Amino acid sequence: MRPKVVMHTQISLDGCVRGFLETGVYYAVANRFNADMVLFGSETVYTAAEHYPPETEKAFTKPVNRPDDKRLMCIVPDSRGRLRNLHVFRDSEYCKDFIVLVSASTPKSYMEYLNERNYDFIVAGDDHVDYVKAFEVLYSKYNCRIIRTDSGGVLTNVLIERGLVDEISLVVSPCLVGTGEAHLFRSLFLLKRMPLELISCETVDKNYLFLIYKVLR
Repeated sequence: MRPKVVMHTQISLDGCVRGFLETGVYYAVANRFNADMVLFGSETVYTAAEHYPPETEKAFTKPVNRPDDKRLMCIVPDSRGRLRNLHVFRDSEYCKDFIVLVSASTPKSYMEYLNERNYDFIVAGDDHVDYVKAFEVLYSKYNCRIIRTDSGGVLTNVLIERGLVDEISLVVSPCLVGTGEAHLFRSLFLLKRMPLELISCETVDKNYLFLIYKVLR
């Protein structure tokens, strides 16, 4: 068994994942999915800011899990072992803590880095993260039933290709961005057409479209 996966993304009308005005609509509607965890792409976390404050003693302490804490647990794949900025997001306003997905090829020094800071991590796959196995562990060990993604497109395209996305949620911004920014499905490779079923279509904040599609198997 694995969790239900909802791919949630904001795009411009011409399909770009950046270049539009941030208004908070994306996160406002994201809360409707009642997700247990949110999955970030490693590039999203890696490039979140140009500069990060140094670690303090708090970075080595796992946050206390409180029953009244409504923040989501965050998941990030990092088989290359390059994310050394997790302390900035850990126990922040939006993130309860991180579970890192690694593979057998992940440098041992990085796993030691995670152990020293008391991060949970799941080893799944040989050269790259095996998301099928990782999601099964999240379901059985962490009782995760719904995962919402927050990614610039590369990771979610991989999940679609592997048949792991159950719903596609799009917040469409009322603008055109052009060719200067990356498009959502720029790396998606499908052997055949993937049919979708429209679940809902809603106008939000006057000018934004909020679309939810079910992926038909």
